[in-house]
Amino acid sequence: MIAAFARASSTIAWEGSLQVVLNQLAQEVLSASAADACAIALGSERDGSVVMVGVAGCPPGYLQAVDEAVARGAPMVAMRALRSRRRIIEDIHHILSSDPRFAPLAEIVRAAGWATLVTIPLVVRDLPVGMLTAFYAEGTRPSEADIAFLVAMADHGAIAVNTAQLLTAARQKAALDERNRMARDLHDLVSQSLFSMRLRTKALQMAAGRVPGADESLLPGLHALESLIDRSVGDMRALISHLRPTDLQGNDVGAAIRRFAREVSERDGLVVDVLAPAVLPPLTGDAEEQIYQIAREAIGNGVNHAGASRISVRISLTWRDAVRFLAVVISDDGGGFEPEAVGPGHIGLTSMRTRAREIGAELRVESSPGGTVVRLEVPLAASIEGSPP
Repeated sequence: MIAAFARASSTIAWEGSLQVVLNQLAQEVLSASAADACAIALGSERDGSVVMVGVAGCPPGYLQAVDEAVARGAPMVAMRALRSRRRIIEDIHHILSSDPRFAPLAEIVRAAGWATLVTIPLVVRDLPVGMLTAFYAEGTRPSEADIAFLVAMADHGAIAVNTAQLLTAARQKAALDERNRMARDLHDLVSQSLFSMRLRTKALQMAAGRVPGADESLLPGLHALESLIDRSVGDMRALISHLRPTDLQGNDVGAAIRRFAREVSERDGLVVDVLAPAVLPPLTGDAEEQIYQIAREAIGNGVNHAGASRISVRISLTWRDAVRFLAVVISDDGGGFEPEAVGPGHIGLTSMRTRAREIGAELRVESSPGGTVVRLEVPLAASIEGSPP
């Protein structure tokens, strides 16, 4: 057990991703205790959401079965431990047989041979932020030494979550400060210069109106210059809005995308429909913003470049290799393009890919003459809200 503590401590000190750290902690639980499997999740008392982060020894299909049971409203032991802030030892057979909402889990647990579970809350600054659950096979009961070890490992997990929170908060503050500085500079320097150019153009138009023959030689060019300046002012305002988006204030990313889709539908007269879960797992502010901006860019491309008449946005939760993902799929029925042949100056696709990399997400773009599909997959373990619920 001492070796397991040392390895857990070094993993936390390494400051790797929360996914890696909690996966390693779950593995250490198996290596130094009689447990057959271990799962570490982050949870919220506020909305009852649970996001599995670290797992070891869990059979295929277990994580999906937990999701399904939660969706059915099953009273999960882990959530009881989170809310009561006390460790809970339960007989699994009694839990599963007492409530049909656990049906998705019943066969998996029976095949795994689990009989007992122990759930211990992870507490940071007197606030519960998650739970560690260990599973024991038929005929094996956790000893007092096991329980003490699990409590200690839960404390290690809480330290890992706290470290992730502090790092996330520091990075978000630095990013927000820099973006606000850039927005101020653009407003104070570039926007004011454009406004001055517009006033001077107006003055030139008035002066040219007093010159004989200017209607044909000067005024058309000055009107074109004024239109160009107006478009540049609009582009600059949009850029500043992107640096300091307001749509996410008081909304989750799904609600913000719905709001933007309604604005596009009303402004441009096409159908933009959004389908998303009523409640999404908590995300970092940076992850929410990047997802939102990628969706905006993809919708804008469908309107402005592809000539689409219909755009759909589908937001869902999926599992792959024991990692939960938020999937955002934006598709349109426009003219399509060649994603790998986009020339210089067309920075939209490059910007989307850069934003995806910044949050550890995968972005795929498929396009044909019949339309374009943009698929974004965000690993939730790397994007969990840094502040406790």
